[in-house]
Amino acid sequence: MRTSRNQIAYTTYILIGLNLLIYGLEIKLGGSQSSIALERLGALIPERVLAGEWWRLIGANFLHYGSFHLATNMLSLFFIGRLIEFSLGARYYLTIYLVSGIGSMLTFTLFAFRLGLDNAFLVGASAAIMGLIGAILAISLQIWLKRRNSVTAKRRLQQIILIVIIQFIFDNIVPQISFHAHLFGFVIGFLISSVLVFVKFNLKEA
Repeated sequence: MRTSRNQIAYTTYILIGLNLLIYGLEIKLGGSQSSIALERLGALIPERVLAGEWWRLIGANFLHYGSFHLATNMLSLFFIGRLIEFSLGARYYLTIYLVSGIGSMLTFTLFAFRLGLDNAFLVGASAAIMGLIGAILAISLQIWLKRRNSVTAKRRLQQIILIVIIQFIFDNIVPQISFHAHLFGFVIGFLISSVLVFVKFNLKEA
């Protein structure tokens, strides 16, 4: 995974700016911890999505419940987002981010009633960010597959797997975090990234 001090992560900064802008709108409409304001702006409510309000699948990814929720997600996006943007380019990065976030919200909606979560109320960029973590795993796995004799590649892959395990343990401990949304985002991000990374690496070699 390559990074450069001379590069500027425009896409990451735009995403962060958009999240901050919408957070300001939350405050203006009644507060970031106001369920009424969040509902108006697009919080994910499975039954409402199934009733036709599909735009909630997008809107929920840009809403945050409180300043701490916003800060932790934006800090994660700042570090992880730039890494993926520099490694895969803005187009692939944005594709992974949006598909992971929207795909996670859709998958959660479809399984909500089976999971007994029909009263769920979800907001946050964390599902999309988990998709980026899935992308990191996909990149590390592709590098290891090409350099199986590399101790560094093997160690990096092991470290990423350990981080993923710790993340999901943390998700299960903290009650406010949606384990399922994170899991869906991670899996979708890993799968789509595996395809995009394979294509990108093989185009370079062609």
